[in-house]
Amino acid sequence: MEQAWQPQPQGVITEDYQCNLALLQKAARARESEDVQIHEFLLLGHPAALIYIDGMVNSEQLQQFLLEPALHAPALPENTDLAEHLMQAVLPLGSVSQVFHLSPLLTRIFSGDAALICDTMNGALAADLKGFVRRIPGKPVNETVVVGPHEGFNESLRDNVVLIRRLMRTPALISEAMTVGNKIPARICLLYLDGIARQENVEEIRRRIRGCNVDYVSSLGMLEQLIEDKPWSLLPQAASTERPDRAVSFLSEGQIIILMENAPRALALPMGFLHLYHAPDDTNMRWQYGTFLRLLRMAGMLIALLLPALFVALSMFHPEGMSLSLLTSVLETQARVPLSLFSSMLLVLLIFSLINEAGVRVPGAMGGSLSIVSGLILGQAAVEADLFSPLVIIIVAVSGLGSYAVPSFSLTLSLRLAQLLLVLASGIGGYLGLTLGLFFLLIRAAGLTSLRSPYFAPNAPKRPSNPDGVVRLPVWRQRLRGGIANPFHMNRTLGRMRAWEKNEEEP
Repeated sequence: MEQAWQPQPQGVITEDYQCNLALLQKAARARESEDVQIHEFLLLGHPAALIYIDGMVNSEQLQQFLLEPALHAPALPENTDLAEHLMQAVLPLGSVSQVFHLSPLLTRIFSGDAALICDTMNGALAADLKGFVRRIPGKPVNETVVVGPHEGFNESLRDNVVLIRRLMRTPALISEAMTVGNKIPARICLLYLDGIARQENVEEIRRRIRGCNVDYVSSLGMLEQLIEDKPWSLLPQAASTERPDRAVSFLSEGQIIILMENAPRALALPMGFLHLYHAPDDTNMRWQYGTFLRLLRMAGMLIALLLPALFVALSMFHPEGMSLSLLTSVLETQARVPLSLFSSMLLVLLIFSLINEAGVRVPGAMGGSLSIVSGLILGQAAVEADLFSPLVIIIVAVSGLGSYAVPSFSLTLSLRLAQLLLVLASGIGGYLGLTLGLFFLLIRAAGLTSLRSPYFAPNAPKRPSNPDGVVRLPVWRQRLRGGIANPFHMNRTLGRMRAWEKNEEEP
């Protein structure tokens, strides 16, 4: 009995029409799938067939640019190849190519192209006539900005490449088409600036993508897990964005962008920790505003990571570190609570994470209302029923606000997991447990790499790079690219970056 799950068949499209038709009917499962359409007709007196997927091609363009010209084709001149005659004199399409093997032809058919086979014609002609429904580019959902463009990627690979091309109009921008997946190939595209990106990074990404030995890659997140350096790490090792302007910023710094069909975002490799720390609109603001917001963001990250663990360590093991009034308040509120401070902190952190997840999964505008109402009602009821200390609720709420200030969703999740680990370490060993836990997390993070590039570069190890890290210097002082760019093209400009006025003295 034939198995339903088979790899793509191998075969050659020859000049034998009946053999080619039978081969395509069997390989495309035309008898089992009602949307696989095969339309037979006569082309220049020879039997021919048009194969396409109903709903994935533009029916008007199929009729206007392929079927009608083929039915009214001029006579074939002597000593002229039929395929060349059709491509040059009959079909008014610029995206027609000749395919000689069955596997790539099936891939193109099931991607929305139409295929034409004809008797005495060697190979098949594949025309790009895609017409399936797709979402137009809209506002980014997760990366909203106050200052900057409001345009995001959609699920069409070609549209996403065009969005980047429109912002970066240079022949130095290289786009390479690739596929990943053994049985169901998924189309992806690598984009990089020739000369700016390190060639060894480009070759390494190619090697890792070709080495993905899986049946099907369903999403860009799955591809990220297959090509990252350390799959057991909490921290993400690829920067993700749904904004074309941020993808262009990554390209100009020497990074490589990966786009994928049906993925409304892009991956950037290699990356460092600072790429997760920066917000999309930092560059669009004056440097004073951007620096202030980045320092505020860093404070929020530290609060989210350390505040609950510090409170547990102080209250349980080192009460002498608190003032008398604060210690009295902690002891009075804790005396009415049946749970220990350590158990209360862990439980409230888990409830807070549950409320956040429920708010994300609830459809529409109910999500934000659910988070607010659940937090208010549950928090107030728990305090009035003496289930949790009010200080625990306050500490968890402040740490939650700190995590919301982090621009990267992946970094937010890694901070929450690290937060729980540090609370466990503090509840077991106090300051010593917190110090050892934090030291272990820092050692693990310091050993991370992204596409073999150090995670905390250009600060550790120290490398020449653009002065746009924890703080942001003025744009006209940023003469260098990122530390991961090609070292021979680090300088952005050879002269002054700012057009000074005549009466203004340069500092």
